[in-house]
Amino acid sequence: MALIFALLIGTLILVPNRKTVPPLPFDPKIFIATTPPTPALGALTLPANASMGDRLRFSLFKLRLKLRGSPESTWTFPASAPVGCSIQGLLNQCMEVNGTRYLMPIGVAAGIVRFGNTNVLDGPHWVAAFESALQSDGVQCWDPQTKRTGPEHLVLLRFPEQKVVVVLPAKAAAEFQRTNGIHLANTNSIP
Repeated sequence: MALIFALLIGTLILVPNRKTVPPLPFDPKIFIATTPPTPALGALTLPANASMGDRLRFSLFKLRLKLRGSPESTWTFPASAPVGCSIQGLLNQCMEVNGTRYLMPIGVAAGIVRFGNTNVLDGPHWVAAFESALQSDGVQCWDPQTKRTGPEHLVLLRFPEQKVVVVLPAKAAAEFQRTNGIHLANTNSIP
C-alpha cells in the first residue's frame, strides 16, 4: 500500500502545474480546425467507477508516456516526390506531430498544395517544410463563391501562448488582423 501511495505522490509531483492560457483575440468557431487522427493523451480517461488497480495502471501508463519524450522527436517521414496534397489533411498530421492547432477558412481547408521532401525528415523538420510549402506558389485554394480553385498565397498567423496557427490567404490576413485588432510580432510577412 505504501508503494502505491509513493507512486501516486510521485506522479502528482511530476505533473506540471498548468498555467491559464489566455483566450484567442478572435472567435475560432468561424474557422475549420484541425483534428488529430488519434486521441491525444488528455483525451484518455478512466471511467468514474474504475478500480484502484486500474487507476494505478492508468497513472503508470500516463507517466511512461510523459517520460518517453515529446512525440515530435519520435516521428520520421520518408522522402517523397512533390505531389498535390490536402492542406487540411496534412495540417491534421502537423497537429499530431507538434500539438499545435491550425485554424483555416473552408476555402483553405479544401485546398491542395504541392509538397514533397528529398530527405528523411524528423517531425519538427517535416512540419517546418510543410508550413513553408503552404507559403509557396504551389497552393491552390477553393473559392466558395465561384466554386473554383485558384492559386493563392497563404500566411500563417501564430498565437504561441494558445498553440494555434491561423492559415489565411494573404489578402484576407491583413483584414483579419485589422478587424480583430491583432498585432503579431512573429507572423509571416504579408505582401
